[in-house]
Amino acid sequence: MNKKLISIQKAPISRSMGPHVRQVIPSALEHADPFVFLDHFGPFEKQVGAPGVPPHPHAGIATVTYLIEGRNRHQDSYGHDAIIEAGDIAWMQAGKGIIHSEGMNEEGHEPMQIHGLQFWVSLPAADKFADPKFYHYPSATLPSFEEQGARIKVLCGTFFGQFSPVKSLSPAYILEVKTKANSEIEIPIPEGNTCGLYLISGSINSDGTSINPTEIAGFTETRNNLKIESNTESHFILLGGKALNEPIVAYASFVMNSKEQIIQVIHDYQDGKMGQL
Repeated sequence: MNKKLISIQKAPISRSMGPHVRQVIPSALEHADPFVFLDHFGPFEKQVGAPGVPPHPHAGIATVTYLIEGRNRHQDSYGHDAIIEAGDIAWMQAGKGIIHSEGMNEEGHEPMQIHGLQFWVSLPAADKFADPKFYHYPSATLPSFEEQGARIKVLCGTFFGQFSPVKSLSPAYILEVKTKANSEIEIPIPEGNTCGLYLISGSINSDGTSINPTEIAGFTETRNNLKIESNTESHFILLGGKALNEPIVAYASFVMNSKEQIIQVIHDYQDGKMGQL
């Protein structure tokens, strides 16, 4: 049976990151467990020599950067240094704490269009203090295929028998879908999983309701089929997973299960235990 839509909200402009960034989670959709954060950045033109996002710490989550357009340099305090191209995923398991920067120290000779998404996935309680790791998944390693006339790319999880190579400690999925005008697609979502749909571009309907660009729709965890009708060529992201149902205590870029854990990772950062960058 088809999932029912329970909420729809336009993502607001980020107060902290400026006019080219929309904060989708938690501002527009509060609950998409295990996801605790989603920013949609761009499209905008990055000038030669423009500063990127300077070094900052994370703990208790996996940060996931997916580029739709452009290029981005990832550097972190555990020595990882990677150039992320359009279609690639940068998956950083922050665990007990790591410092990273994005878009810093890049070499370029002309302006570049930048467009992408950054997700934060809460780590299970047992993995909040796991060792930090970083994985770069080039676009060619991620399953991309035609299904019901749509172009589908499995960023995390399993859909239509296609498995993403992404190593997630949390039971999460991310699916990118590009549909044609005047088309329909039915996507199986395991019953009991959370489900959010963020429309990047186009015009779609689901459960009798229109969804417009930069809006995120939340659906019931019951039922196991999501039906989407596309009025125009459309581009959207599905995200969700098996809810962890664990306490969430967030402070800045740390997401833990208790205030005591937040205090601990703050002290770890101040004491230099997360390394230097």
